[in-house]
Amino acid sequence: MIIAQIADTHLVAANAADPMYGARTENLRVCIADINSLDPRPDAVIHTGDMTQHGQAAEFAHARSLLDALEMPLYLTPGNRDGRAGMARAFESDGFMPPNCIFIHYAVETHSVRLVAVDSLADDGSAKGDFCEARLAALDDTLAEAPDKPTALFLHHPPFDVPSAPDPFAYQRRQAAADLAAVVFRYPQVVRIFTGHMHRPCAATVGGVAASTVPSVAVDRRYGHYTPTMAGRPVYQVHRFDGRWGFSSETRLVGIGTDIS
Repeated sequence: MIIAQIADTHLVAANAADPMYGARTENLRVCIADINSLDPRPDAVIHTGDMTQHGQAAEFAHARSLLDALEMPLYLTPGNRDGRAGMARAFESDGFMPPNCIFIHYAVETHSVRLVAVDSLADDGSAKGDFCEARLAALDDTLAEAPDKPTALFLHHPPFDVPSAPDPFAYQRRQAAADLAAVVFRYPQVVRIFTGHMHRPCAATVGGVAASTVPSVAVDRRYGHYTPTMAGRPVYQVHRFDGRWGFSSETRLVGIGTDIS
């Protein structure tokens, strides 16, 4: 299975006057075109949150108008900028997101790797993440349903430290990340965890499972050290699953024709 991962597009409404927001639109547009051009083509695209800047209906409508150009299924999980309700309304017609959900949690069963969306938003509206008992229980139940199928989790906040970030830990409580790791550890079919939020690449292990962040698609929000050839060029990641060794990942620099590992 091949998964393309995008995150942190931070879009506003289509009619925004600030050219910075126009550049973010173009960043996503060229990523979508590049994903569609891949051979072999990804089986799915995951967006790991902060699709929008303010979580407003017009922003989701703009995002939707761009993402509809993808030629493969799109699955998403909310970022702290998105909130839950607006994202659920904008994408409920796609059928993968349960209606009237208190939190956004679902499993995609139609691929060789089971995809499980995990809602990492703090209930108080904080930019940092958290997990309540209900979400951890829902994840536990979901993983128990298919113990023999390789499973990847995707969520917004990375449940590990990102040392290069000014604020390395993305959660309100250390215990939240520990609780997630404890659930993951119980289920050996979990083979990877994909996240966003930090706007830079980083990798770690959570509950014995490889976990990673992806750089932001929005170039003006991207952090970290990049070569001069990467300046102004959007970045996303491609993850390829092989049953013998799991996922291998590469970072794709759009517009060059070469992959940067």
